[in-house]
Amino acid sequence: MENFLPALLIIGGIVYKIYTEFQKEQEKARQRRPNVPTPERAVAQQPAPSRPSAPLPDPVARRAEQAEVPQEVWKERGKRKKRLQEIPAVKPLEPEEGTAAQPAFDLRQAIIQSAILNRPQF
Repeated sequence: MENFLPALLIIGGIVYKIYTEFQKEQEKARQRRPNVPTPERAVAQQPAPSRPSAPLPDPVARRAEQAEVPQEVWKERGKRKKRLQEIPAVKPLEPEEGTAAQPAFDLRQAIIQSAILNRPQF
């Protein structure tokens, strides 16, 4: 117990020295590359998101764009929707009659297989 406090102070001093050296190296790296933004500066320098300057298209313009789409495309889209609706829902599997819900577990066989797979290496 009497050696605990000096040991703790020594460890604390070592950690502090490592931290200060790390900070010095970081400062040297910043001076070598002044144009590279640090994470703190990068967050502060990001411009605020601006609203788009172009107005949203009105419904008449949307209808004109839809009119440009060929009729064949509309027919294929309708067929695809019908096919997706016709797909039956997946039902969960039910256990068959006569089989156990859980497979049989043989502890003796499991130990033998474990010994075979995990052979000691000499």
